[in-house]
Amino acid sequence: GCIYCGVLLDAAYLMRNRIFVSLLMCSCAFVTFSAFVHSPSVDECAHLAAGLSHHELGSFDLYAVNPPLVRLWATLPITFMQPVTDWSGYTCRSDLRPEFGFGRRLVALNGERTGTLISTARLSCLPFFAFGAIYCYRLAIRNGNNAAVAAGGLWLTSPLVLGFSAVITPDVASTAFGILATDSIARWSYSYSVRDCCYMAFCVSVAVLTKFTWIVVIPILLVLSVCLSRLRPGTAKITGHGLIVMAVFGIVANVLYACTDIFVRLDQIHFVSDTYSVPADALSSSRRNTFSDQFVGQIRLPISAKIIEGVDIQKRDFERGFRSYLIGKWKDGGWWYYYIIGFLVKEPIGFQLMLYVSILTGLLNWKQWTKESIRGWSLIVAPPLLIFGLVSSQTGFNHHMRYVLPAYPFLFIIAARTVTLGIFWKWFSYACLTWQAAAVLWFAPHWMSYFNEAAGGPKNGHKWLVDSNIDWGQDILMLKWWQEKHPEAAPLNAAMFTMFDPKDIGLKFKLPAPFVKGQPEVVTKDGLRGPQPGWYAVSVCMLKGMHFSVPEGDGEWSASTGNFTYFLDNFKPVEMIGYSIYIYHITEDDAARVQEKLLAEEAEFLKREGEKANVEAVK
Repeated sequence: GCIYCGVLLDAAYLMRNRIFVSLLMCSCAFVTFSAFVHSPSVDECAHLAAGLSHHELGSFDLYAVNPPLVRLWATLPITFMQPVTDWSGYTCRSDLRPEFGFGRRLVALNGERTGTLISTARLSCLPFFAFGAIYCYRLAIRNGNNAAVAAGGLWLTSPLVLGFSAVITPDVASTAFGILATDSIARWSYSYSVRDCCYMAFCVSVAVLTKFTWIVVIPILLVLSVCLSRLRPGTAKITGHGLIVMAVFGIVANVLYACTDIFVRLDQIHFVSDTYSVPADALSSSRRNTFSDQFVGQIRLPISAKIIEGVDIQKRDFERGFRSYLIGKWKDGGWWYYYIIGFLVKEPIGFQLMLYVSILTGLLNWKQWTKESIRGWSLIVAPPLLIFGLVSSQTGFNHHMRYVLPAYPFLFIIAARTVTLGIFWKWFSYACLTWQAAAVLWFAPHWMSYFNEAAGGPKNGHKWLVDSNIDWGQDILMLKWWQEKHPEAAPLNAAMFTMFDPKDIGLKFKLPAPFVKGQPEVVTKDGLRGPQPGWYAVSVCMLKGMHFSVPEGDGEWSASTGNFTYFLDNFKPVEMIGYSIYIYHITEDDAARVQEKLLAEEAEFLKREGEKANVEAVK
């Protein structure tokens, strides 16, 4: 309620700037439209089920890797719609990630009504999008009105921001509250008053409780702000204010978690990461808490243990690693430069040009920087450096550019500085903003799949990145509408990247015949292998060979380990659903021709493998 009142007051203050307000209203309309036309993405079903479990069961075991603030808010209106839920088999083991199973069950129980539920939850998160735009404007206003409009405009026309503002993941909310927290830190560092400290502590707590990324970033920003402050507060004052921050965070966190699992001993928490646990013994898969034999393990935590468990599970996932994709290659683990390349290929060129011009002019004119300007810009420049550095250091897996989204508002403010560099750069910036707005309109509402012109656009995005960067199951609802308009495309064969069964929302399909080179045992239930005549819908992640479970259309699921890559290599799509699902129509002649080609390639492949085996045997 306080957040919404703040948004309304800020909006009333900004009504004087008609350009910004008009752009804000148009962008909110775009996000609203996107919320209704896109199906639940891979993580959303789990978030929806987890949020409902918080309300109905009063527990916070599901989706512990993210704090529950956004889920609680998004699913609050859903509780009044009385969705059908079934919590049988519920487990308190957050490390087993049971939320995805409950998310799949939730869709199955509610069927086509799931669309209404997910759209309602998405609309609940719309104020986070507006709040982020308003704070981009407010933080950039110190550089002038034109810079404020440019910064707000970059937020409102960012494909990444628009794409994830229409889902119930915590990324955009975390980004918006991260700006608020950073601004409150700057405000505190100029006064060191108790009032500003309490305000800062609350803002920081809210940011951390939207996403755990801020647990690492915010303490560094606090230290930086103290080091660069004009004032020189004493050790006693800093210590006192630090205790206030910890006390406020503890209160806010415990209220959010409904005071569950507080005062739990550290050695009683079920840790699963290598950092905080070790194998119990050589023959067991169970793990032992590393604090179990230490004095520190007897400490009782004043905050919910679910926070500690969530951070630990996230750490376990990065330690374990997953298969990742970048520029046409799959490998176990990730790359330290993944997010840099992702930024270059996914962000609009206009925004990048403004950003690079601003950075270069700032570096070239370094002699003009004063102590005051360094203080003012330090908390704008530091967050994106810290966020990109933090996520790039976690190379266990690379799947999502949304992980660096909290850095974007600060980059928008830096880029907006280009407007203030002179008449030429002012009009240059306006041209870049117009270019970005035109790209957003052209590809609407498929912003999640956006790639810039240098990368070849969304149609060539799969050559660079996959997963939530282009295909996160968001276009399955559009595929259903396409099927209803094309009765000639029956029966439809579909291989979807999703965490719910599309048959539950009305899509009629069966799984295509697989073909994995060198694995002739991989066939359908009918014994079919390779291309068959008919109509096909295959999502981009399946085309690129992602290892994932796929629905078969009859309630069953099967594992896909690159089973459907032969479509992308041998057939041309006749249509696309958004930019994440390719439609193919294969004739009997095409099927026979490609089948012969694939078998010939497989025979050559097996021959080479046999020769290698013989050489190894001789050695």
